[in-house]
Amino acid sequence: MPLPGQMITIGTRYYPASADSERRQQRSRDSLAALPDVHRVNLQFSDETYRPEGFDTRPVLRQDSIALTRRGRVRKPIVSEMFAALADAAAASGDRYFIYLNADIEVSPAALRRVAAGGRDAYAFCRIDLAPESRLPQGVLLIGIDMFAVSVDWWRGVQRRFRPYIAGESLWDNVYAAVACSHGHAEIVDDDSGIFHELHPASWADGPFAAYNGYLAALDAPYFSRWARYVAGLQAGRTSGDLDRARLAREIFAPPVLQGREHLRHAGRSVRAWARYAAIRRRMAPDR
Repeated sequence: MPLPGQMITIGTRYYPASADSERRQQRSRDSLAALPDVHRVNLQFSDETYRPEGFDTRPVLRQDSIALTRRGRVRKPIVSEMFAALADAAAASGDRYFIYLNADIEVSPAALRRVAAGGRDAYAFCRIDLAPESRLPQGVLLIGIDMFAVSVDWWRGVQRRFRPYIAGESLWDNVYAAVACSHGHAEIVDDDSGIFHELHPASWADGPFAAYNGYLAALDAPYFSRWARYVAGLQAGRTSGDLDRARLAREIFAPPVLQGREHLRHAGRSVRAWARYAAIRRRMAPDR
């Protein structure tokens, strides 16, 4: 079943990588090339020239991880800037939605049909992990989000709520999903999500970029707490067989994010988060 006309711009930043990483990226690109009626975008930094065939390459990214942290050696893009660039690309094509995915995610037509038919402001997709050699499904990863589909019009009105997290690091996806569900008609998709990821060794949660994302997540603690509660409820419901996703989402995401004295407590927490992050930065060499 094809999509009902081009409604979706889909993209990420692809990049030159090691052989194994490039193989996974190629699988991702091949999956996008097989999707009908989509606008495929490859975002790049303004001075980059990596242009995979079949993609609208846009060298528009100007922020990066090194500039934001004044630390590190690996140049990584900023998620909010990529969302904004994809929204611009979608608007230029007259598309209702843009989709951001991690560069090693494979997307099926079923995932896009869900977006096109659902009419929500945003969708946050959990991935289905695949075994490296057999590519047999290993189950859904509930604790993370690897693809977002977002209405361009809705994004224009709420983008200020999404902080400039570093892509390729932890925490940002959890926060973004909770922000979307708290301020829009959004859905976290964990059942037959239609996006796939080949398992591979990964390391994060260390270094200056992880510390920076951790600082932003502390500023976004009310959202991260909502995400943690939602996933806990989701896991409990899946285990018991008594799961009402819509009710769970309403209970957690519908109330105001901060109420009464919570504003003062969060202000104090934000000050302490800055102090901790400043201390971490002082201990890190600039080129680490």
